[in-house]
Amino acid sequence: MKLAKTFLLGLKEVPNSFYYALRIEFLFHSNKLEGSTFNRDALNQLADKNIVSGIHTLDDVIETRNSLDVFDFIIETLDEPLSLQLIREYHQLLKNGTSDDKKGFSGIFKKIPTMLSGLDEIKLAEPHEVEPLLLGLIESYNTKKATSINLHELSYFHSNFEKIHPFQDGNGRIGRFLLLKQCLENNIDLIAIDEKYNKEYRDALYESQLNQNYDNLIEIFKKCQNYIKSKEDIIFSSNEALKNLKK
Repeated sequence: MKLAKTFLLGLKEVPNSFYYALRIEFLFHSNKLEGSTFNRDALNQLADKNIVSGIHTLDDVIETRNSLDVFDFIIETLDEPLSLQLIREYHQLLKNGTSDDKKGFSGIFKKIPTMLSGLDEIKLAEPHEVEPLLLGLIESYNTKKATSINLHELSYFHSNFEKIHPFQDGNGRIGRFLLLKQCLENNIDLIAIDEKYNKEYRDALYESQLNQNYDNLIEIFKKCQNYIKSKEDIIFSSNEALKNLKK
């Protein structure tokens, strides 16, 4: 179901609209996958009232707050072609004020080699390989974007982005933010990776990186498209209401 940029930006100006429910749904799951301790209520309080409830690390608080801004920026930059600079801007915004930021890692491609714990068979890109590999992935995607983007293309991009692992930290969140942008730009039902599929998602991701078999990752993507499908009525009525307001 198409969620156009103008529609989403219009809803952003309306308190308690579908825009804010969508933002919470996406961020709750994406952040949970990275170990965030914010539940839905705490995330809503942070988003709506700038109140921190519960016990969290300082980095979790800052990065969770920043993720709200990254979501908004993703929507604002819909239809802007992917580029190295844009991806760095997303990362800079996500990590602003965190301990990684103080170490000089925000918005900067990794300088130190990274590894996946317990997965030595998956070789991540070396720091000197990041820019050429990522640029090649982006150029390939941008070339295909106008004609043939589907779940296979998105799974290919997502798998390879995570294997390049361009940043010292924050790659999972950024990869899923890019997936959000790609879905919205290509009229593909939003993929919000549900944290209950955490193990299946990671297993499918690693399988795709080891064997270039994307079938299981695509199946996970399909399972995680149900949120938008379940909200079609409110999306339609919101769209009609916005049109009437403009008359």
